[in-house]
Amino acid sequence: MYKKILVINLGGIGDILLSQPALRALKKNFFDAELNFLSVRRVFELLKNPTYGFIDRVFLFEPNSFNIANNLFTLFCLRKEKFDLAINMRTLVSKKGARNIKMLLEILSAKKTVGRDTEGRGYFFDIKIQETDKGLYYERDYDIMTVEALGVSVEDKNIYFKIDKEDTFYVEKILKDFKANSDKPLIGFHIGGMPSRRWPIENVAKVLDAISKIDCIFVVTGSKKEAFLAKKLKNLTKVNFVDLTGKLTIGQLASLIKKFKVFISNDTGPMHLAAVLKVPLVAIFGPGDLTRYNPKVIWEEAVILEGGYSCSPCNKFFCSSKECLYKISSEKLVEEVLKILDKC
Repeated sequence: MYKKILVINLGGIGDILLSQPALRALKKNFFDAELNFLSVRRVFELLKNPTYGFIDRVFLFEPNSFNIANNLFTLFCLRKEKFDLAINMRTLVSKKGARNIKMLLEILSAKKTVGRDTEGRGYFFDIKIQETDKGLYYERDYDIMTVEALGVSVEDKNIYFKIDKEDTFYVEKILKDFKANSDKPLIGFHIGGMPSRRWPIENVAKVLDAISKIDCIFVVTGSKKEAFLAKKLKNLTKVNFVDLTGKLTIGQLASLIKKFKVFISNDTGPMHLAAVLKVPLVAIFGPGDLTRYNPKVIWEEAVILEGGYSCSPCNKFFCSSKECLYKISSEKLVEEVLKILDKC
């Protein structure tokens, strides 16, 4: 029926991970079709993981990039493909975002389009999946509903991630270099994420100060752009920690997470990765939509600390008050971490 399919998902690590069951079923159902994927650069490595081996080709697009020439070339290449089906596998959070997707689909000129009609913003899709701004279902399940609208049956809802041996060797070496390869328990803290979803760094310092009474090793992770947070943290605490911000690929991060006795994370991609890997997890939720992104859905032992403020959930990239995050106390987080360590 369909010979060439394009899936569009310009989200981050978490969005790509949660779409895996739907994508896998889509390829299984239309096994003769060429399955193409349009994504942003920061998730390219994730899509090259063997668990996404059913994707035939990946195209890269950077919505907020100044490199317009690369984006135009990508659009030119995609239009030449003459896709039978184009699927936008992400919610339309704003009218501006909806207009951009509509324009993209018009350029692609696919024979049929599918996507979420979020509060009426997706009126232009041929096949629409009804959706409200505040999630009623888990994000993975919205993706599943999207492919089910095409008659696809999704039997396996599990999410997988294969850790490469080379990534494991690299992580073991870097821990050895930092003298963090002892028998002491490793505790990870992912301090990055969308600015509005980052737990205050002074609270992170309080947690390190409190837990340092236990003989353990702290490892802090984040992107290269978030390395300034680790530097700020060093000025707020006397506790030594291994700073790996900006030093790891996605595969290496996954290998590292697997070694943690506890992984503490803001509401961001590595949180979902830890849940997929079934690693003891304490997730910090402020403005994020817990119904859509609750890691307990895929890892029931995950611990959730939620601010529960009146304006949550929201999609703000920046927030001047972060009241929802300040409501989550460092004392409560320490308590949950110690409970997990007691079980080890």
